[in-house]
Amino acid sequence: MASPITWTVHEVQEAVSTNDLARSHAPWSLVRCHVQTGGRGRFNREWIGQEGGLWVSYNVPLAEESTSDWRLLPLVAGIALLDALKPHRVPDARLRWPNDLMVGRKKLAGILVERPSATMATIGIGVNMLNSMADLAGKTKDAPARMADYVAPCPAVDEFAMQLAQAIQTDFLAFVQNGMQVLMPKLEQAWGKPRTVEVQTDQANYTGTFIGITPDGSPILRRKEGDLRAIPGHTVNRLIEL
Repeated sequence: MASPITWTVHEVQEAVSTNDLARSHAPWSLVRCHVQTGGRGRFNREWIGQEGGLWVSYNVPLAEESTSDWRLLPLVAGIALLDALKPHRVPDARLRWPNDLMVGRKKLAGILVERPSATMATIGIGVNMLNSMADLAGKTKDAPARMADYVAPCPAVDEFAMQLAQAIQTDFLAFVQNGMQVLMPKLEQAWGKPRTVEVQTDQANYTGTFIGITPDGSPILRRKEGDLRAIPGHTVNRLIEL
């Protein structure tokens, strides 16, 4: 039986980006800050990280030969985030492909995975927990949600950071040992009800009903003609819910 993994915790009051700080630490380290001044999402979109939220990055080990598999880590992290939320019973929590966690149509959390070296990936996660929603007014594309408005009592930020660390460890190791297929049953339940979306790529935009993903992480649409179309995940710039 494998020895249990102990996360090494690094905590600072303020950081530009926890993902940037995490680059200098080893796998199975987590870096958390109280205020993040330059957080980012996909395509360098701004993430506002004020006091009271969880702004954290988790380093996980990779095999040097890993190429495409690490690009599935936003989905693995999304499943872990849902797993960590389950005991707190946040209603209508769901994933939005590939890296957002929503409550209904409001955004509770975002994920950014980067690969700072051949042997490590950094999973950056921002979760609105106790931070002020008034401070976000007009500054976010999606209406924001926060845990404190759905969970009573809301867990302490440091407590939830460690609950999430355990969930990431469990789901990441399952993924490494058995591939994405082992997490597909969870993913099939993670999206909520079927939704009409527009998938934007550099070449074309596609509209249809999002019904799930392929094992390689590509979104599947049911088009109005009735056919199914998988849009290669690496070509997708945005998935917009209509």
